[in-house]
Amino acid sequence: MGSKETTKKQSDADQPQEGAKKNSFYGLTVRALLILALGYFMVKPYLDRPKEDDSARQVFKIRGETMGTVWNASVVASPTYLVKLNNKGVADKPKLGDKSKAANEEKTEDELVGSCEELLGRLVQRELDKIDALASTYRADSETTLFNRSKSTDWFPVSEDLAKIVTVALDVSKKTKGAYDVTVAPLVNLYRFGPNKTPLLAFPSDEEIDALRQRVGYEKLEVRLAPTPALRKAIPELTIDLSGVAKGYAVDRVAEALEASGLNDYLVEIGGEIRCRGKKLDPISNEPTKWTLGLQTPEVAPQNAATTRVPDVFRYVYVDSDDKSAVVATSGDYNNYAQVGDLRYSHFVDPRTGRPTEVINPDDEPKSVLGSVSVLADDSTALSCAQADAFATAFSVLGEKEGLPLANELGLSVLFLSRSDDAATQISESASDAFKTAINSVRADAESESQTQSSKEDSSEK
Repeated sequence: MGSKETTKKQSDADQPQEGAKKNSFYGLTVRALLILALGYFMVKPYLDRPKEDDSARQVFKIRGETMGTVWNASVVASPTYLVKLNNKGVADKPKLGDKSKAANEEKTEDELVGSCEELLGRLVQRELDKIDALASTYRADSETTLFNRSKSTDWFPVSEDLAKIVTVALDVSKKTKGAYDVTVAPLVNLYRFGPNKTPLLAFPSDEEIDALRQRVGYEKLEVRLAPTPALRKAIPELTIDLSGVAKGYAVDRVAEALEASGLNDYLVEIGGEIRCRGKKLDPISNEPTKWTLGLQTPEVAPQNAATTRVPDVFRYVYVDSDDKSAVVATSGDYNNYAQVGDLRYSHFVDPRTGRPTEVINPDDEPKSVLGSVSVLADDSTALSCAQADAFATAFSVLGEKEGLPLANELGLSVLFLSRSDDAATQISESASDAFKTAINSVRADAESESQTQSSKEDSSEK
């Protein structure tokens, strides 16, 4: 009897434990199902994307205008994939041609390609128009213009994009100790590189420059992203100029829009700021190959030239951009400059002194002048095109002497090109350690690929 009672007591004691195990099991099951459901809804947009036919992929080249300059883009995709994207309403515009599937299939090859280029052009231009509406200092209705007009020192509500642009700008301003300064607008306008295009008859006096410098200083500007995006001035007269970062940010937005549509093989360029990812197609073999970026020779083009000559390429750069996109941002003095009498001066204004970085007198002895600065970032770094754009401006202000040590300190890949004269008959280059490493790495990869290809050819011949 004692044994039976003991067994019964143990059985009764085990029942709550078994119930707890069952509850635990059910709880884990519910959690697992919730995680699976959440994961499904997270990847569903990618599963819903149309699948691409790799065998029919080709390069679509498109171009347009934005921010006072020209943009260019190359996208590798198949026409059928782009038509399916169009039918899903990716560009938020009327459909291409007839909405029916049959109508799209009946298009000739030329009509189909034209429609795809139209779709891509709309997708790109939509993103660029958004940024222009935020950052332009030429548009009376832009967010930047409205902020500049405001005399309030309270938080000024802005869009998330504008707050992000200013966040990048202030970060680069701090890292370059003001060589790049987003509040430089009064000085930019003083030298007629902003909305004020009234001809400058003489260089400003020291007193005029010093007076405007009191309104410049990135420390006088604040930005926040939460709880609501906003900017705040420390002084009512503070104004901003985003021309040194907005184009790079616009390139980032276009690239993100392409990637969100499943287009991961592309190159986007706006006024010298470039972002690319994936592979291009070799024009002869049609095989995927690395994107090749050309760094322009910093030759000064006459402002009154009757014809526009295609600029020479000083160096080609092959970038790795498989996992993440690669960016190259270049700032130069060869396309944007002004004159007062016989003196020519650069559009780069040093916020720290209030004066142009270079003033060229034709009567003086020729001297070496910094012609351009390029900032490169590939898979190994996490530099956005907006950041590269702002850093390129900063290093153009700093020059090689100040800029090269800072580039090495920050671990940035930077190339300085200086010319002996306007025609750039002699060019000297100076590169940061990271740039040298990146170039040597790519050269080694190229040599390895070349050797591998040669081995394959030798094996096929045998």
